[in-house]
Amino acid sequence: MNRNYTSLAAALLLSGLIGGVAQSAEPASDAQITDHVLARITQDNPDMARRVQVATKDGVVTLSGSAYSGAAALKALQDARSVEGVVKVQNRLSIQE
Repeated sequence: MNRNYTSLAAALLLSGLIGGVAQSAEPASDAQITDHVLARITQDNPDMARRVQVATKDGVVTLSGSAYSGAAALKALQDARSVEGVVKVQNRLSIQE
């Protein structure tokens, strides 16, 4: 029984549902959000990080630039949405193979 809870906790930790993001007293600044979005995109796909520009205003992230596939654009969008402090993501990415 205890092993099942350990496995569940490990799975949740890996999926980002618990841990990994510390709660802070102050909300993240736009610059911090931009840095975190770029870091997440870079971690998943370094090539996309060179092709995408990220701007943040009041927690609203705008992705612009080009992606080499629809799947790469979708992953960048998902990465941006997963960052704490992001209120909304505006996707202005074009697809250029």
